[in-house]
Amino acid sequence: MISRLIVAPNWIGDAVMSLPLIRAVRRRHPEDRLAVLARSGPGALYLAQGVADEVIPRQSFAADVAALRARRFDEAWVLPNSFRLALLAFLSGAPRRRGYAADARGWLLTGALPHPSGLRHQLRDYDELLRAAGVPPDEDPPRLPIPAAAALRAAGALATASLPPDEAVVLCPASASTPAKRWPAERFAALADLLAQRGIPRAVAVGPSERGLAEAVRGRSGSPLPVLGLDLDAIELAAVLAKARLVVSNDSGPAHLAGAVNTPVVVLFGPTDPRRTAPSGSPTRVLEREELGTITADEAMRAVEELLRRKV
Repeated sequence: MISRLIVAPNWIGDAVMSLPLIRAVRRRHPEDRLAVLARSGPGALYLAQGVADEVIPRQSFAADVAALRARRFDEAWVLPNSFRLALLAFLSGAPRRRGYAADARGWLLTGALPHPSGLRHQLRDYDELLRAAGVPPDEDPPRLPIPAAAALRAAGALATASLPPDEAVVLCPASASTPAKRWPAERFAALADLLAQRGIPRAVAVGPSERGLAEAVRGRSGSPLPVLGLDLDAIELAAVLAKARLVVSNDSGPAHLAGAVNTPVVVLFGPTDPRRTAPSGSPTRVLEREELGTITADEAMRAVEELLRRKV
C-alpha cells in the first residue's frame, strides 16, 4: 500500500478547484492511503468531501515537517506553486514529490513539470500532473457534499436571520486575497436595496474575520440586512449557500462554494480572468470590468433577474 500526501492550496476557491484532482487520485488508487495537508478553512472542505483518509491541519513550518516525517509518506503532490511548500515536501522525507517547476523549486521535486500555459481554466491546470502519474483526470466539476451537522448549523443561521430556505439572495462582498477584487461596499448595499424593492429576501455572508466589511455594506443599505457567516466555518458557509436561491459574489471563495453546491451565482470580475477562475458546476453569470467600481447595481440586478428566470 502506498501512502500519498496532497499539499493543498491556501485559499478556499483554489481548494474547491482541487477537489476533482483528489477524486481522480482516489479513484485511481482506492486501496492506498491518501492524506491532505491543509489550512483550517480548506481543511473543512476536504473533511466534508470524505475522499481523503486524513486531513492534517497546517501549523508552523517546523511542526508541519515533524508531522509529515512521522507519517512516512511515499509520495507528495504539491499543488500550490510555492517554494516553501515544495521545501516542506522535500523535508518530509517523501521519496517522490510531484508538482510544477514554478518559483525556482524544480530541484526540490522529483517529478517537476513545466508550469501550464495559463490559457485554460485553472481546473485543468492539474491535468498534466495527473497524467504524468498515470491518473486519468476527473472532468466533472467540483462537488461538495454537505454533512448533516453543517446543514443543521446553516438551517439555524437562516432561521435566526428570519430567512426562508431556498428563497434568499446571498451577497458575498469579501475577497481574501486582494481588495482590488472587491466590488465596492456601496454597490453591494445598492443591490440589496434593489432586491428589497422587489420583495426578494437577501443577506450578506462573510467570514469570521470580516465583520467590518459586512457592517460597511449593511450601514449603506436603506433596509435591514442580516449578516451570515461570522460564526461558521467554510463547509457551514457552503451549507448556507446551498440553501440560497442565488449568490452574488466577487471572484473569491464563496463563488466557488456556490458552484460546488449547485447554487446559481453572479460573479463580479475585475483584475482577474473569468476564463481562468470562473466557478463551475452551477448556472453562472459573469460581470467583468477592469475597474470593478464601474459595474452598477442595476447591471448586477439584471444579471440576478436573468439567472432567477433561468432557474424557474
